[in-house]
Amino acid sequence: MKNDNVAIGIDIGGTKISAAVVSNGQVISEVLTYKTPDNSKDILNTILEEIESLKDQYKPKYVGIATAGTVDIDNSKVTGSTGNLPEGYNKLEFKKVIEEKLGLKTLIENDANAAAYAEFKIGSGRGHNNTIVITLGTGIGTGIIVDGKLFRGKSGAGAECGHLVINIEKKRRCTCGAWNCWEAFASGTGFAKNAKEMANEIPINERTGILKDKNPDEITTYDIIEGIKKDDPFAVKAYEYWQNLVLIGLISLANVFDPDSIILSGGMAKFINYEKLQKELEKETVVSNVKLFPAKTENYAGLIGAAFLAVEKFSG
Repeated sequence: MKNDNVAIGIDIGGTKISAAVVSNGQVISEVLTYKTPDNSKDILNTILEEIESLKDQYKPKYVGIATAGTVDIDNSKVTGSTGNLPEGYNKLEFKKVIEEKLGLKTLIENDANAAAYAEFKIGSGRGHNNTIVITLGTGIGTGIIVDGKLFRGKSGAGAECGHLVINIEKKRRCTCGAWNCWEAFASGTGFAKNAKEMANEIPINERTGILKDKNPDEITTYDIIEGIKKDDPFAVKAYEYWQNLVLIGLISLANVFDPDSIILSGGMAKFINYEKLQKELEKETVVSNVKLFPAKTENYAGLIGAAFLAVEKFSG
């Protein structure tokens, strides 16, 4: 008999596709992970292969797909792709193909939204009816829970907070094409660009520490993190500048949504000084009692959240 609480969760990213069976927020199968194919047709075939490998043993009733890009308000199709996915990806009919070929009801959700829902259900946001989950990685992804429900906007494309504008001067282009998005400065990519710009402003004869004998345009995030461990003045300055840029976005989001908590995930979140940022947040916001936490679900947040959403939509 099929279990109404069991779903296959799938997370589609630019580098890998992961799938697992999820029950009540717990991964109960092996996690299948494949390199993301470089053409859309093979992405669909990979997903079908993963589902076929999992469905017979666990008898899931639903499939939840977390994907990069935007998704329509009905959770039925991808409406906008990202640069790290192949041409034609947003035209793939995941829902139709899976339901017709495999008989499993399918939901599609933006990956940041799905990850936020996982944190809300079983992670650091559990018990918080209003929470914001921010993924600090190559870019910035955001999912927002308002009154216990995922905020999606009128078309399903809401909560793109990485594209908050943080500067009125045309200083830096974002990958979206607009100027001065939060993501362009406070993401991992932004971190490295900030450091390069700062290093280029220092005269050659005044460069010491990690800048000595190094081309500023070759500085990486790794260089800065290693420099911090050695208390390198430039590395510390670059890091503090980046963390303040992260803070700017957090202040704006806290003031708009008045959440119980803000949760940080992604590769760059591990470099955050939570105690310091919490104090700054309390000092700079007009709302009160907004708690800052690191995420708990991390690696499988997207597929867990997508599975949760599929079960809740189709079993109710």
